[in-house]
Amino acid sequence: MSFLNISDQESLFNEFISKGVTNLIRKKSKIFDQVRKDWSKIDVEGLLAKQKLMLAGSESTGASSTPDYPTPQQSTPGHTIVYIKRAQMFSMGFDGFALEAAARKGAEMPPLDFEKEGLYIRMADDISRQLMGDGSGRIGIAGAGTGSVDMAVSNTYFAKATKFMRATRYIEVYAVGDPGTLEAEDQVDAVVDDENITIKGTPSWTSGSYIFNKNVWWATMNEGAGLGEMMGLLGIISDEDPPLPNDTGLQALPVATNPAWKAHIIDNGGTDRDIEEDQFIQVLDEVEAFATVDVILVSPGVFRSYYDLLISYKTLPNQKKLWGGWTGLVFIYNGREIPVVADNFVADGHAFFISNKNLILHVMTPNMIQWERGLGGAGILKQVSARHEYVAEGHMYMNLATGLRPGFGCLKDIQEP
Repeated sequence: MSFLNISDQESLFNEFISKGVTNLIRKKSKIFDQVRKDWSKIDVEGLLAKQKLMLAGSESTGASSTPDYPTPQQSTPGHTIVYIKRAQMFSMGFDGFALEAAARKGAEMPPLDFEKEGLYIRMADDISRQLMGDGSGRIGIAGAGTGSVDMAVSNTYFAKATKFMRATRYIEVYAVGDPGTLEAEDQVDAVVDDENITIKGTPSWTSGSYIFNKNVWWATMNEGAGLGEMMGLLGIISDEDPPLPNDTGLQALPVATNPAWKAHIIDNGGTDRDIEEDQFIQVLDEVEAFATVDVILVSPGVFRSYYDLLISYKTLPNQKKLWGGWTGLVFIYNGREIPVVADNFVADGHAFFISNKNLILHVMTPNMIQWERGLGGAGILKQVSARHEYVAEGHMYMNLATGLRPGFGCLKDIQEP
């Protein structure tokens, strides 16, 4: 078998890599598999999608003392623009010897399977993080350690800031600003503990600056197609405009001029308190005036707190309710069972109340993953010049949006064990 033959490359790639890529991601990302996918509404320029909206219902209804129908009204705006993002850009490299060994069953553990499984875990993690995030792309805040290889890190939403820090990952540090200036860029050398990492080289940064994955931030703060990360639940399920670069409003609709364009938020002023059944009911009463809640998505800590609450009621804490194949505890509301499901990337002390049909993931292609091909339709696997090595590159272009922001709720400031 010649690895320079295009058809052989395609056969190997499809057999060992391409098959089931999306399924593997779906198995590892809870929210990804539940969000509706729409690729049919991308405009002809391939840069953005049009998202239908419901800000406030028409008031052209009511009782009447005459036979006249009310004057017709229409909600405005009827739609908004959702910019498509380069949500994932990924590359895989393979040694030719390992490829051939795997193809001929000459390796005890197929190296391609090992390579792609590791990449897909990272890919699924990063997609989940984005879908749970606030659209800013920030993965942490740089603390003390200016001019040193040691960096203290923190995160607005997580006690363990290093949840998103990985050894060998390239990061960039930008000073807080509009849009801020690049202060440092290098590779993470090691994750020391939950609040500290070490950086290769000797970069310098300012305490309080934002940490991004490499190439996520850009020279201007303007929102646009292909710029930054996807919007996530923290940006959608809020009663405020998301942070930069979306500070002009979610889907370009500022709350100040569109007061109905916000979710229902129940908090405790930033002070954590014990979880109570009435808190869930309070959020559900607000949200279900607009939409039916399909799932209550919580952090692992909140899940344990809810489990303890059920034990105190001496109910059956181990009963299960399926949500797209994922199991969870249940919350009974108006005689209906709503699954309570934990996800590792939900912010600490948070519980999201989600209506599946009002979330939509706009994607470029039906398969979501697009593999790069060589010039003239050449194979996906490309040989490294003068070496028996191959690379495969691909991408996922998409963004998360909603047409009914009031159809969501969030319970915040929940005490975790």
